[in-house]
Amino acid sequence: MKSGHVGIPLYGTYASSGSYDAVAEVLFAKENVQSYYLEYDDERSGGFAPLAKVSGNKKVVLGLVTTKSPVLENKDRVISRIHEAERYIPLSRLSLSPQCGFASCEIGNKLTEEEQWAKVALVKEIAEEVWG
Repeated sequence: MKSGHVGIPLYGTYASSGSYDAVAEVLFAKENVQSYYLEYDDERSGGFAPLAKVSGNKKVVLGLVTTKSPVLENKDRVISRIHEAERYIPLSRLSLSPQCGFASCEIGNKLTEEEQWAKVALVKEIAEEVWG
């Protein structure tokens, strides 16, 4: 079990750590995909500059809302981060989602059903405000 930066145990796991900088040139520019679902819910993912390498009309789904903690994100902070990402890729090619599923490991993440729905509602509220 990992410990969160706010003192809440985190049960999710991850396969890699570090920013997307090292893989951006190949992954974002050359892979033949329509969309990328990227985790940006903590400092482990780094900044948004690598998004400048996303080629063509590929879309990027920003996983800015964590499923590892029941603490609800600050709406204005999430919106600010979306606009930070917009400096590197047009808003029309960006979307918002939780960073992963609510049961992203065998034992699941320690969120109640109500806390999960609150996260989904926050994503919806932000999306309506940012994209209309």
